[in-house]
Amino acid sequence: MTTPHAFTPEGVKEARGEGRPLFGDFLKSKEPFETLLREHPWLLPPNPKAPLDLEGDHYWNTTTGDQHPDWEGVPLPQPTQDLNQMRADFRQWGYTLIEAGLSEAQSERFLTRLLEQADAEAAIGVDLQTPTGQYVPCLINKGDCFRGSIEHDPAHVQAGPLIEAFLNETLGYGWICHSFLANGAYPGRYPQGLHLDQGPLLPWMTSEAPALVNTMFIPQDVDEVNGGTLIVPGSHRLFIEAGSAGQIERMPRPINLKAKAGTIMIFDGRVLHGTGVNRTDKRRYVATMSNVKSWMRQQENWVVSTLPEIINAASPKLLHRMGMQSVTWGATVEGFGLAARGRAGDRLGNIRKFRQAQDHGNYQRVGVLTQADIKRYQASDFTIAEVNEWMRADSSKS
Repeated sequence: MTTPHAFTPEGVKEARGEGRPLFGDFLKSKEPFETLLREHPWLLPPNPKAPLDLEGDHYWNTTTGDQHPDWEGVPLPQPTQDLNQMRADFRQWGYTLIEAGLSEAQSERFLTRLLEQADAEAAIGVDLQTPTGQYVPCLINKGDCFRGSIEHDPAHVQAGPLIEAFLNETLGYGWICHSFLANGAYPGRYPQGLHLDQGPLLPWMTSEAPALVNTMFIPQDVDEVNGGTLIVPGSHRLFIEAGSAGQIERMPRPINLKAKAGTIMIFDGRVLHGTGVNRTDKRRYVATMSNVKSWMRQQENWVVSTLPEIINAASPKLLHRMGMQSVTWGATVEGFGLAARGRAGDRLGNIRKFRQAQDHGNYQRVGVLTQADIKRYQASDFTIAEVNEWMRADSSKS
């Protein structure tokens, strides 16, 4: 049988050359950054192969909002514990600061564990080095204080209940953890390029609410000297106004975040930001827990990377945050979860047993079956049947 020419590689190539690709102009749009970089050369990232210019007109040569001539006198967000103030700051400026979100003891424990982990990873040779400094990824595996931060456990984050309520408002119930890693700004290193964490959605731009919201844990004092996070207050509103694949011709100057140890910053995924330049002789760390809608692909593949002992001991909330709670539109396993609602503890979508079977080396998947296999196999030979039986038994108890 001859394959129709239209289905051959040659035929497809010919057809593609005859017309305009569907949505091609939109999907290939380099906006808004093409216009932004053309109109504002100071936004260009540094060349990591050249010495860093610490005097010229560049986005990293800035200061805190209270000292910046463009922002002096502007009522930018100040640390607060008032939910209504947090709402107002987040809506107007794209970020809010929680005062003493970590207690003094929690902050000290967080930083001590983080630095110890960073040192050990560097000494062993499994460290993740970037132009800005060393990162410590997949924090869920690296200390109870980090696991507790993901769960918003008050024993580890005293502002946990407030943060969780705020994320439920901004992302909607059922959000999951995108990643949780520590960002190091090391002396003599480079700044990050200013970026949007919701950037992978571009050229689409969500207009009302963000699809990604970050929680940044700040366990040590940060300012313009030690590389406090660069942020352009209110920049999310410019991206919203421009719309999907829109152009932005003006952009305010960034400032360095100034905050005391224990402060927690929550910021919109559409806000322009990046790691600042550390001009001291000591490293600076913050840790960013990124959170997204439940249908979005996570940056950290928790199902693969999380340690077995953490999976085994995980609470329903932690399993859900890691994306190990399937829902009809995502994270199903061999069809399991197609009836799930995506809520923490929903037995119809708990995929922990699949991961445990994988860990034990006895995950039996359903593959090609024919009439000849009917007498060779029974349902109990497959993991999916075991999970379904467990689910039914668990359901009968409740």
